[in-house]
Amino acid sequence: MPNGEGDEASWYVVHTQRHKERAAQVSIEQDGLLTYLPLLRQWPRPAVGAEVGPMFPSYVFVRAAATDFHRIDHTAGVHGLVTFGGEPATLDDSVVMFLREREGPDGTIVSEPLPAGCAVRIMDGPLRGMAAILERRLSSKQRVLVLLEILQREARVEMPERWVRQA
Repeated sequence: MPNGEGDEASWYVVHTQRHKERAAQVSIEQDGLLTYLPLLRQWPRPAVGAEVGPMFPSYVFVRAAATDFHRIDHTAGVHGLVTFGGEPATLDDSVVMFLREREGPDGTIVSEPLPAGCAVRIMDGPLRGMAAILERRLSSKQRVLVLLEILQREARVEMPERWVRQA
């Protein structure tokens, strides 16, 4: 078995230099370790840069053993392993499996947009906790238009899409 894939190997989170996730991934793989870089199609498409980018910018997952840490830390484009309390943070196998199961044929994670007309809950911002109806996605800066019932009237409110979750 290649190094890093034995019984003692676990998934770890590697902090990379900004925009160097793919280069770090390739270098780590050349050392014989298994990596995973979840990719996501960005909406709206950025004016500059690629349409597909890392789901977790500046991070790559690597399956390794403790004996591999030194090599990982000295890989080009890598800041080091993410640690908590001085110990490298492990990632459960189920997390990687969960993300991989959501990949489309092109290897990007499929993120279905919320459908117009669905009930949502506002999770952030000054209207946090309120229920609303998603009217539509707006074409700029990942924003949505929701309908809120305020003072017995329906009001349209624009907010970042990340603030709403399907109810």
